[in-house]
Amino acid sequence: MPIDTGQQWVLAGRESELGAAGAALRQGGGVLLTGGSGVGRTRLLAAVLEEAAAAGRTVVTVGGVGGRRGSGGVRAFGSVAECLRWLRQSGGGQRMVLGCDDAHLLDEADAHRVYRTAAAGQLAVAATVRQDARHPVGVDRLWVEQLVERVEVAPFDRTATAAVLRARLGGRLDAGSLERLWSATQGNALVLRELVEHALDVGSLRREREVWSWSGLAGDPPRRLADVLLLWLRDLSAREEELVGMLAVAEPLEADAVARRGLASAAEALSRRGVVRVEQTGRRVRLRLALPLAGRTVVSRMPALTARRLRLQAAEAIEDGERTGPDEVLRTVTLRVAAGLVPERRLLLEAARTAVRRQEFARAEQLCRLVTDEDREGGEERGGGEERGAGRTAAGGDGEVALLLGQVLAGQGRHEEAEEVFASVRGRPGGAAGRAEAVAARVANIAFGLGRVETAAAVLEEERDRLGAAGAGSLLTARAVLAVLADRLPEAVAAGEAVVGLGGPGPASAGGGGGRVPTEGDAVVGLGGPGPAPIGGGGGAAPAGRGEGAAGGPAGWSGGTEAGGGAGVAGLLPVVAFARAELGDPGGASASLASWARQAEAWPEEALLDFRSVAAHCALVQGDLRAAGTAVARLVRGAAGAGRLGQLRAWVYQARLLRRRGRPEDAAALLWQAGAVRAGYDWLTSPSWVLALLAGALAEAGRHGEALRTLAEARSAQRAGVRRPVLDDAIGFERAVVLAHAGDRSGAAAQALEVADRAEAGGRLPAAIAALHLAARATDAAPSAARVQRLALRCRAEEARLQAEQVRALARGDAEALVAVAGRFRSLAALPAAAEAAEQAGRVHRAAGRRRKGRLASAAAQELCARFGGALPPWAEPGERGTDATAALTTREREVAALAAGGLSNREIADRLVVSVRTVENHLHRVYHKLGVVQRAALSELLVTRPVPEGGDAEAVGAGRTAQAGRAARPRPRPAGGEERGRCAMCAQPLGSAG
Repeated sequence: MPIDTGQQWVLAGRESELGAAGAALRQGGGVLLTGGSGVGRTRLLAAVLEEAAAAGRTVVTVGGVGGRRGSGGVRAFGSVAECLRWLRQSGGGQRMVLGCDDAHLLDEADAHRVYRTAAAGQLAVAATVRQDARHPVGVDRLWVEQLVERVEVAPFDRTATAAVLRARLGGRLDAGSLERLWSATQGNALVLRELVEHALDVGSLRREREVWSWSGLAGDPPRRLADVLLLWLRDLSAREEELVGMLAVAEPLEADAVARRGLASAAEALSRRGVVRVEQTGRRVRLRLALPLAGRTVVSRMPALTARRLRLQAAEAIEDGERTGPDEVLRTVTLRVAAGLVPERRLLLEAARTAVRRQEFARAEQLCRLVTDEDREGGEERGGGEERGAGRTAAGGDGEVALLLGQVLAGQGRHEEAEEVFASVRGRPGGAAGRAEAVAARVANIAFGLGRVETAAAVLEEERDRLGAAGAGSLLTARAVLAVLADRLPEAVAAGEAVVGLGGPGPASAGGGGGRVPTEGDAVVGLGGPGPAPIGGGGGAAPAGRGEGAAGGPAGWSGGTEAGGGAGVAGLLPVVAFARAELGDPGGASASLASWARQAEAWPEEALLDFRSVAAHCALVQGDLRAAGTAVARLVRGAAGAGRLGQLRAWVYQARLLRRRGRPEDAAALLWQAGAVRAGYDWLTSPSWVLALLAGALAEAGRHGEALRTLAEARSAQRAGVRRPVLDDAIGFERAVVLAHAGDRSGAAAQALEVADRAEAGGRLPAAIAALHLAARATDAAPSAARVQRLALRCRAEEARLQAEQVRALARGDAEALVAVAGRFRSLAALPAAAEAAEQAGRVHRAAGRRRKGRLASAAAQELCARFGGALPPWAEPGERGTDATAALTTREREVAALAAGGLSNREIADRLVVSVRTVENHLHRVYHKLGVVQRAALSELLVTRPVPEGGDAEAVGAGRTAQAGRAARPRPRPAGGEERGRCAMCAQPLGSAG
């Protein structure tokens, strides 16, 4: 149940601001709290004044802050003149504090009086001002002459939002709900408070087992929240109201389109006020309302005719722009439909296709229903509806509408309905390519949505035989994806051999080297042949069950395009390259992708997204972080046009690269956003894996309790989803990472060895070597040395070979070999890995009595840490072994302790871990005994074994730690792989530099 139903919970995320303000007053000065509307300046000032009064200061206030007159040691006055008059009578002095809310509203005379009194040393001033307002001269002189310390009160970041919500709810939100709440409010304290209270009232924010979940805001914002949002939009000029209205019905709008409407000056004024947010991507400059809920509020209060006029104007503005691609068609069609106009059938279909690709399924369903209604009405008017419909199907009509509708239903989680629609498309005409696309969509729905992998494989084989050579080429991609799903990666590579040059000899073949690189003129052969064995038979099939997530929409399943080099290549090439990389040949896979790079630019967006995503994946598996940065940057640039799935993958691959660059905090911020994306099922990602990546990033950032609870959430999502061995082992690896960072080294090693066994059995050599590498670093390298050497001989991934050399060097105690490994990691721009190897070399040197060499190696490690701005992992820190207070806990005890520290009851922990309540009680009894504590409240601090970085663990608030001042001024995370003034966004080095 919620533990704080008052208004103080919003202060949980203001530890640094409270600390800075209190320090300023204690040092004899004053404080000026500055920020935008709704960020919580008034409540923060009240808390500051209460602390001052509790410390024995005489507090007087004007402006309505500080409570009722004479209450709690705070005297409230109605005007500055009255307050100063009382001050003169009482004698004043530095022990007196004048609190003034909204000091920017003071007239010049009053502001000057306050300044003169403070300058004379008769009082200290604690005031708030609105950041975008014009301040009286007297107020500005307070901070110019350093009579007050300015403290910026910014909107909550995600970490602070998590702390605030934990204080309100008495528990944690799941990652997706946290991101949705933060995105809806942008961290504005007032809007967050109103939205949370409304969600609790209506039940959309509720506790499910041990975690709170928010399903989102259904319908228009409630009246009170709407009124709060409209206060933010008051005092607008006529042109500013016009622009706000256009953005409300059609955001984002191009800045040039706004300027053509004569609203450029209004846009500038609203940008200064913080009402409008400016986004720049390349050469595109777009405008949005800064608070997403404000647009919904404006539309809900807008007269119908006004809304119609603004929608049509916005549609015309979009059409008049330079861009006329699918996105623009979707937006203009949507606006005209909302205005009561029905565009022609061709445009409706084009818009529906784009909406499906963007995973905007509700909009796509509306457009598909409109097409169906138009067809029905047209058939009734002309007669002979069946004959007319059959003719249209051949041209992509009714059959295509049914296919789109099936994808829409799958995307909304209505998988049984989708299966009925897909099955009905089977017998309709429309060409082999159209029927093959319908088969691929149906197979994806069965495999991912319904969780019936064996059934999906059987349907695929049946339909392949029925379609024959004409359509079987397009189904090769579906076969390959099912092979990846079932951890039969050699079969996925074999599917690529049907297209000349895509497969090549497998990574384990003698002689090394990849297959022949395809050229533009290569012909497609063998598309109708027997191909690989059916996927559904034997091991690797998933049990029946519901798929992960509520949305659907396959990515990379339709490869029947003729663009850029032959049928089947667009869809098949990324899947085959992914399989080759996982089997240990990321270099060969990257070479195959690179040879098709020019042709791929002409492929459909979903195929191009797969191409860029797998290119980034191959570079990461290879271990060259410079190449990975380039690939990720290319993926990020193209993600904006690929809908929710594109954004999800961009965030995931950015985060993976950031973690390898030693920036786990920034990675966690991106993964929080990724966890909130409802992008449907995807053969490259899953919700459970994204959560596991987040847990790993949090652990690397030192936030161990939060990492363990996020990992528990990931494992719960994993059990509810389709079995996917490749991603399941990736989740297992992240679990080992979390345990290792949290202090359970033996548990981490055992988990890593389990992953290594499964990965080796599936032929996934880089994954197996990475798991053995982690186990060797966390505990003892000797048991894994021979095994990792044997695997490395079959693997052509540069990073995997380096990891194997590091394990062998650790096992032999070879310091010089470790120095060489550090140098090679550094050449790949893998600075965290290089730093760890250098420190290990220093440890070996010191153990052998070579103190000078040990100091030099450790100094090199510290220099590398300084370059990437991070720290060594806990097991590599000098003299670290055995210092963790919680190291004695077993893996299960650590999990139970983390969940208990998060506020769960014993029953909830038992349900979560699928054990009895008595077992949980026994585990907790042993935990308390080992740690020397007697209550749950002490567990939070003990679970965090490393210093929390500035702005770090949200749990620090609950544990009573005070964060450093100035958190709001921290730089925002830089997007991984991006470019900024010719510098790498990963390390701030000039592009092309060494790391």
